[in-house]
This record gives sequence, C-alpha cells and structure tokens, in this order.
Amino acid sequence: MTAPDEAAPFLHTPPEAVLDRGTHARMAGLLYDHRERLTVGRAGRTGGTGADGGSDVLDVVYLVACYYFARYRHVPDAERDWNRHACTFLFGIVHAVRPEIVPQPLRGYFAEEPPTVVPPYEIVHAVGSALRLACVPAGDRGAILQATALLLWAREEARGSASAPHIAFNAGSALTELAGVGGDEHDPERTRAAGLGLMREAIAALPPADPARRQMLVILRGIQATAPPPRHPEGSVTAEWSEYLRDGDPDRLDRIVHRLRAAVDAPATGEPARTHRRVELAQALRMRFEAEGELTDLDDSVSHLTEALAGPLTDDERATAHSFLGLTHLDRYAASGDLADLEAATEAVRHPSVSRAAASPAHAQRLTNLAAVLTARFDAWGDVSELDEAVRHLEYAVSAAPPGQHDRPVMLIKLAVALWKRGLRTARDTDLDTAETLLRQVAGEPTDTGPNQQLARWELGKLLRTRGLSRHAVSDLVEAVTQYRTTALAPGQDVRTRVACAALWGVTCMTLGDRDQARTAFGVALADLLPKLTGRALGRASQEVRLREVSSLATAAAAVEIAAGRPREALIRLEQGRGVLLAQGLHLRGRHDALRAVSPELARRYERVCAELIAPRRDPEQRRAAAAEFDRLLPRIRALPGFGRFHRPPDWTRLRTAAAHGPVAVVNVSPLGCAALVLHRHRHRTVVEAVPLPCVTHEEIEQRADAFHAAVRTLAAPDVLSGEKFAADQRMKGTLRWLGERIVAPVLARLDLDRPPRPGEAPPRLWWCPTGVLSLLPLHAALLEGEGEPGSVYTHDRVVSSYVPTLGSLLHARDTPAPEPGRASLVAVTVDAGGSHPPLAALDDELTATRLLPGPRAELRDAAATPRAVLAALRTHTHAHLACHGVRDPADPSHSRLLLHGGDLALRELAAERLPHAEFAYLSACHSAAPGTELADEVVSVASAFQLCGYRQVIGSLWTVEDRMAPLLAHEVYRQLGTPGAPDAAHALHRAIATLRGHERYREPLFWASVVHSGP
Repeated sequence: MTAPDEAAPFLHTPPEAVLDRGTHARMAGLLYDHRERLTVGRAGRTGGTGADGGSDVLDVVYLVACYYFARYRHVPDAERDWNRHACTFLFGIVHAVRPEIVPQPLRGYFAEEPPTVVPPYEIVHAVGSALRLACVPAGDRGAILQATALLLWAREEARGSASAPHIAFNAGSALTELAGVGGDEHDPERTRAAGLGLMREAIAALPPADPARRQMLVILRGIQATAPPPRHPEGSVTAEWSEYLRDGDPDRLDRIVHRLRAAVDAPATGEPARTHRRVELAQALRMRFEAEGELTDLDDSVSHLTEALAGPLTDDERATAHSFLGLTHLDRYAASGDLADLEAATEAVRHPSVSRAAASPAHAQRLTNLAAVLTARFDAWGDVSELDEAVRHLEYAVSAAPPGQHDRPVMLIKLAVALWKRGLRTARDTDLDTAETLLRQVAGEPTDTGPNQQLARWELGKLLRTRGLSRHAVSDLVEAVTQYRTTALAPGQDVRTRVACAALWGVTCMTLGDRDQARTAFGVALADLLPKLTGRALGRASQEVRLREVSSLATAAAAVEIAAGRPREALIRLEQGRGVLLAQGLHLRGRHDALRAVSPELARRYERVCAELIAPRRDPEQRRAAAAEFDRLLPRIRALPGFGRFHRPPDWTRLRTAAAHGPVAVVNVSPLGCAALVLHRHRHRTVVEAVPLPCVTHEEIEQRADAFHAAVRTLAAPDVLSGEKFAADQRMKGTLRWLGERIVAPVLARLDLDRPPRPGEAPPRLWWCPTGVLSLLPLHAALLEGEGEPGSVYTHDRVVSSYVPTLGSLLHARDTPAPEPGRASLVAVTVDAGGSHPPLAALDDELTATRLLPGPRAELRDAAATPRAVLAALRTHTHAHLACHGVRDPADPSHSRLLLHGGDLALRELAAERLPHAEFAYLSACHSAAPGTELADEVVSVASAFQLCGYRQVIGSLWTVEDRMAPLLAHEVYRQLGTPGAPDAAHALHRAIATLRGHERYREPLFWASVVHSGP
C-alpha cells in the first residue's frame, strides 16, 4: 500500500494522541459547528469565515477527514467501520473540490472509483456514531452527550430518507447510554424512555423481513433486559410505580394499592401528603380496574379523587385530579352505561382548573382525557362537532408528546379511532386513511412494548372490517382477520381485548367463507380465553360487565359448528359460553364426595375456599385472596387420577346423559344461523341432531319478543280500549303461531312427538333450552293447530315442557339427591307490598292452597316476612312458596327482586346462599322466571337464582300473573304434589295448567302460558 502523504495532518501523530478522547471530542465539535455547510458547494467557496475562527469549510473538512483516516488505522476492529465511513464521506467532499490533496492511498482509490458525495446528515451520523463507540466504554458523559447531539441532529435532518430508521435507532441507543452514565442536570429515566421510543420508532419503520430490523430488535431487547434499577429510595412507592410501568406485574400493582391505602389511613400522615397519596391511590385503583375489571376499584377511585379535590392541592395538581376524575367516570360509564357518569366525566375534564393549567407539561395528557370523553359523547349522541373537537385536541397532544413518552401510543390510537369514526360518519376518506396510517404505526412497534400494539391491531382490524364490508373489499377483510388473529393469540395481553379479537376473527372468517378458521377462532375464545375473562376474584357485578361484551359469543360459535356438520361440538360450545356465572356458582356448591375419598385434605381446603367465594358481600381483597387459593388448588386436584375434568364444562360423554330421562331441545339463535339441537335416545344410543330452522332469524326473534311482551302488557293493563286489546291479542297469538310453525313443530316432528298422546297415556317430557332472546318467548305454549279458538292445539297438548338454563344445570340438579321421604318441609311466604303496587287480594287463598302439601311447615305473612326472616326460613326448609310482587330489570337482570316487608330479596343476595337441602320453590310473583334482555344467555332471573342456591325444581312466571288465577293454579299444583304417589313438579304443573285451561276465564294463553317449570 502506498504510504500516506507526509504533509497530511494526524497521519504521523502517535496513536495515543490520535485516540485521545479529548482530541476526538474537539474534532467532532469542529464538525458539528459546520454541520449545515458540509456540501461540495460550500467547501468550494474559499476565503469564507467559519465558526472555528476563520478556517475555510474545506480546511475543516480536510482536517477532520485526516483525523478519522488516522483513527481508522489505530482503533479496534469493532470501531473501524464508523471511522472509515466518516473518513470516506468527508474525503468525498475534498475529492470533489481538490482531489490532489486527498492523501494516498485514498487518492488512488478515488481516481479509479470516485466516491459518492453524501448529504450532511450522513457525515454527522458517521462522526456521531464513531464518537459514541469510543466514549461509551469509558463512561465519558461529556463526549456521550456530544455524540448524542450529533446523532439527534442527523435524525432530524434525515427524516423521510432511506437512512432515517438507522440514524434514529443509533440516536435512541445514544440516549439510553446517556441515561446510564447519570448526571444531576437531567432525568435519566425520561432520557432512557425517549431513547427506547426512538429505537422502537426506527424498528417500526423497517419491513418485517429486513435483516437490520431483526438485529435492531435483538439490541433493543438486550437494552431492556439490562435496565438499571430505578433511581429511587429502596422500597418507595415511586420505585414500585416505575417497576410496574415497565413490567405490568399485577402483584406489584396490588402492593402499590396496599401501601397507598396504608399511607392514606395512617394517622401520622399529614396534609398535604395525605391528599397527594389519595390522588396516587385513585390512579392505582383505576389502573387495577383496567387490568382486572373489578368495579369497586372504580368506585373507590372516584371517592378518593373527590376527597382529594376537597384538600390542599396546587393549581396544577387540582387540574390533574379533575382530569383524572373525568377519566374514571368515563370508565364507569363504559361499564354501566349510566349517562350520569358520562355527564360527570364531561364536567370534570372541562373544569376551569384544567384549562387554566395549559402551560403544564401534563396538558397533553389532560387533552387526551378530554378527547376520550368527547369521543364517548359522540358515540352516545352523534354530535360530529364533539368529534371534531376531540380530533383537534388529540392532534395537539400527539405533536406535543416526544417520541419516547410512554403514553404517546395511546394518544395515537385515540386519535386514529376518532378519525375513523369521523370518516365513517362524514364519508371523509382522508380521515380513514390517516387513521389507518396511525394504527399501523403503533401496531408496527416491537412486540415487547406493552399492550398498545395489540390495542392498535384490534382497532385496525375493526377499521379494515368496517371498510371491507362497506366497500366489498375482500383484501381488507383478509387483513382484518390477520390483525384479529395476531392479537387473540398474543400471550400476556389484556384478555378482554383478546376475547373480542377472537370473536371478530371468527365472525370475519365466516364472512369470508373460511369455516375451518372460524371454528379455530371461536375455540380460542371459548375454551382458552373466556375462563380468564370472568375470574373468581371479580365480584358478580364486575363479571356481568365483562360478559356483556361477549354476549353472543357462544351462540355464534355453535352456529359455526352446526354449519360444519358438528352438532356435538355445537353443544359443547354452548356449554362453554352460556350460563358462565351459573356454572361457576353450581361448581362451587357441588358435592365433592369423590374428592374427599381420594384426598380428604384437598377436599377440606377446596370446600373451605368455595364457601369463602360464595359468601355474600366479601371484601374485594379477601375475595382476591380466596380466588388465588382456588387457582392454586385446582391444578393439584386435576392432577389426581380421574380428576382431569374437575370443574370444567361438560364434555360430550357427560352431556349425552342429559337425555337419560327424555329429549332435550337446545334452540340456538345467532345472526350466523338458527337451528335446534335435539339430544335424544335413538336406537339404544344417545344422539344429537341439528334441526335446521331456515325461516327463523335472530333479528325476527328480537322483533317478535318485543311485540309479544308489548301485547301482554296491553292485555294485562286496565282501562285499555277494546280495539287495542283485540290488536294486542292478535299480535300475541300471531307470535305463538309463528313459534309453532317455525320452531316447535320442526322439533317435535324430528322427535316423533308431533301427535297427541294415546288415551290414558301421560304426555312425554321435553326439556327446552332456548338461547338469547328466545328465552323470553313461551315455547311450551306455541300454537300448533288452529287460530287460538277453543280446540286449538298448543305445545302443552303434546309434551310436558320444562326449561333449563343450560344442560350443565340440568345435570347438576339430577346429581343432587332429593330429600328423603318424610323429610320435606315447607315455608310459605305471603306479602302484600302495598304502596304503588296493586294489592294482592288472593294471598290468603294462596296460603290455604299450600296447606295441601303434607309435612312440617312455617308461615311468614306480611310484617313477619322480612328479607332476613325469609332467608333464614329458606335455610331450614326443603320447599318454599313465595307469593308477593316481583320486579324485573331487563337491562340489569341481577337487580331483579322479590318485594318483601321492609325490603327486597335481591337476586344477588340469593346467589350468595348455599342451600344443600333445598328441593322445590314455587315463585308466585310476576316475572320471576323471565331473564333480562341484557345477558340473555346468562339466564339471570329470580328463578335461576333459586336454582343456583340449591333448589332442584322451580316454578315461576314469565310475565304478570293474574291475581285471582294464582291461588287456583297453586291449589291444583299442591293437590297433585300432596297425593300418594305424587307426580314430579313438572307433571304437577302440567296437569294444573290443563285444569286451568278448562276454565272459561283462563283458557287463553295470556293466563296459563306465563307459568313455567325449570328443573329435572
């Protein structure tokens, strides 16, 4: 190799002087001062005065180029590439202006192949990277800071270029290294977060198959894995916060909540410290709600923020507390749908203290909270101007947030959602395009950056699905499937998001005709994810909120299985996803004789924790502890031989035994298709067959149910014009006829039950298990022949009908032994609530009817029938008759209740009871067997609550019971049950209704069809 030119600077300087960090920093600083002029045009202008005190640009470029040429010859191999790049890029400028001064051997190389002149940002990037590599091992903070400045300038100048991701990644790496060397004048954690943000931004900008992207991911994970501990006193809450934001450990968040509660409650905590701790505690509680879904955490958060706002706060702290209170009310509105919470959220985020603190560093986050409330208001009332305002605030918040700020991805997602909602409403394609770009940006982040990427994929999938359906764009639907699938299968992410994505994955696959993939998707949702969604650590109200989000999941999954010709799998899917809370409760109340025989100690611990989970009004922390113990015990029990399916939904082997005493018809109702699954004995074996219901749609059933119950209300109301009553009667009978033609007749025909019983022969039993809103309609009273005139034929004329919420509940009831003969006892409860409710004039007659049942009895009448007294009596009697007013809340069925003296017997109170000796309950109260329109597949009613707490047989009503009819029906039921060789409750009710239909006044189904039997 030719020797370098003798006159070139640095080329004959001793290596130790060339490698001196101070010299390196001076050369890099000299270049930084000329960074704007590193071009051939500027270097060719001689005589100019530069920032270095009079040197021409060419002189500076030449000097620094020679320096890096010298460094290249002496540095370790790991540093040589960046020194070579710096040298080559700088000499490229020199060669273009005065090629003769380029030292050998470079001059010879350049003569053969002239160098490419690169933009200034490439030169600065090379010099900054060389300086960074040289100074980081020594921990030279000043030099690292200088290298970081070089790289950040290069990153800004390189935006939009092919090199931009690589430069941004190196700039981010420099920031994380700068954070590692400390210093009093900066916040190392914030610097490190900004660096990681730049690195993620760079990775997101590269194609997935790019080798550089894979290498960057390895480096990023290495940096995250070796993160320094937080710079806070050991054991401080602030340190725990930093750790939680990094790892999302739920146990860590629990510790934060406990410690903050202790600080708030401690007598030694004075003001303003107590107020500050309240705000922190409120924030921690809301974050725990987001992670786990416990509604009491939201209520506590609101309470603590309200108290904090009454305490000593600075203006900025007050603005933060109001903004945070608004977000907490918004979460509560999303959970409950209570518009009062939405109004409270609006008032809080628009509080004057928030707008007065516009100069605060937290202003962008407060604007994000305001925008979230505005978007929810648009969803509620459709005012596009509120969406416009939300977009405006979010655009500002995003622009004000640096790339590394931890909540910037959330801002981007909220902005994207607001834009695509506005785009759909206004047909503004640019909004949809921008929303898609933003969501792709966040979704492209590395997979280990928390839940934001998965949330972005969920929203992106919804955007693509909506657009694909409206434009018939198959490619959009295909990509939506990819986004949903990726999120549903992502371990460790929010289970609510994963379940929602799994459901949409399945539905979208059905739209595309991909039935096999749809089956996989629904299997993931029901078998893998749904059990995690409704954990036992949650209170019942919190579980119900989560189940509302997946209300049609099981029926959709069953429809897919039916379409695939797999009726067994359809039954299994329905059992996995319907009556989830009922199944949990029944499992907790089950008999554990087999477990006790194998492992008495495990059985004892299991029964104790079951009792703790059933107990009413448990403290949430105690419930969490009991649930954790349950989750520890369950795998140990399932590891025992023969206990692998302990506490799991029934499989086919178990389900087929449901038809041991007669056929079961499960009527599946879904927008994806409607069919009946009939489980019955056929040629000495149990089979399940799908009966297509091609003329039935989910939408029509909803319409029919609404019209039917409106007609019932009209017919039961006083002072209604005869013309209105006639029209209502026609609507009611029209629905009964429709039920008969479209649903009941095909089922009876398949079971060969479509003919009358032979003379003297008892009608056969048939158990109905309707799904969704079909459970609001009386399948047992469907009109099969005639127009409703005397002699018309109803389901009641062909079979003895019973209803079951799920097959699992039927099996549980059959497994529970009935009371031994002679051990039955009855408590009869009669209450006339008075007040705004109509009087119940026939209570004495009904009480008299119950006396036809032999055996010990107790009576609680009016003032004696308090909720407490009634519950105590239920615990000591096998049979119960309750004649009183019932109240049903269709939108929140768990608020349904029986009106007693001095208070109500609420469904949730009943659900907390465990009555192992209960057998039969007769609920002579309006709507006691009617489930809600919300959570229809949870079959939440007063009757199902009685079944949950232990009653095997329950008689209840679907709508209003005529006061004078009630004692007649009760008399006939108890007469049947009180005779020697008495029939079961289902046959007793069937015969009683047959007798009632013989009365001229009560032959219309308006009267007799309201009363139903549930049980084995």
